[in-house]
Amino acid sequence: MKNKILLTVFFILISSLSFSLIVTTINPYYLIVKQIVGEKDEVHLLLGPNVNPHTYSLRVSDVKILSKANIIFANGGIEPDLSKFDVVYLRDYIPSLFVEYNNPHFWLDPYFVKYYIIPTIVEKLSEVYPQYKSDFEANAKILLGEIDEFLREYKALNLSGTVLVHHPSFYYFFKELNLKVKWVEQGYNVSVGMKKLIETIKSENIIAIFSEIQQSKDEIKIISKQLNKKYYTLDPLGVNAKKFIDIYYQNFEEIRKALNNGK
Repeated sequence: MKNKILLTVFFILISSLSFSLIVTTINPYYLIVKQIVGEKDEVHLLLGPNVNPHTYSLRVSDVKILSKANIIFANGGIEPDLSKFDVVYLRDYIPSLFVEYNNPHFWLDPYFVKYYIIPTIVEKLSEVYPQYKSDFEANAKILLGEIDEFLREYKALNLSGTVLVHHPSFYYFFKELNLKVKWVEQGYNVSVGMKKLIETIKSENIIAIFSEIQQSKDEIKIISKQLNKKYYTLDPLGVNAKKFIDIYYQNFEEIRKALNNGK
């Protein structure tokens, strides 16, 4: 009987240490939360990095997982409807003064991540698991150090010009590099006809063209061919990223190659 009681207490203690009910909607936040929480597989990713969150619809299995979550981290503005759940929308912690064109791709601005997203995640996790607040802060400090190191390399470049993208995921990322951004989805109206679109783009003196892994490449391929300019592929969600900082470095390298004509 005594052994059964001890065993029960043991399992209660083990369950109290579990982070299995943390859910993140997209891979960048999964990587951030996982690094802050520690090396625990229990942090759940709702949408894989190959999935386009703008067009994804929740499955029954997703609803079950979300219903069990102690805390859900979402970007807001890009995921499927989560109004039935208690969600921490990280967009709500970005000052509206800094939001441009209602662009919700906040994780691709290193400064948003450093000053708003990581502190918010640490704060919200600490509210749910107060006993691990110091651990969260220590792990976040390491991640912030990685971002600072990236920023030193990132800001060392002295760039100028205009890039063309299909979808404006990297608007903030390019802006921090002092590059102007035009995008097919909004900056130009595809419905006017591809010929007129090409003529408009030619007048912009585009220095590089980018598509994204998760987006259609149809228009970009046509534009690339007409301009006789190779396009490069960016990945806002980190298909091959092992850590959050990998998303920055991998895309930064692709941008560098594009600006150096593939070299």
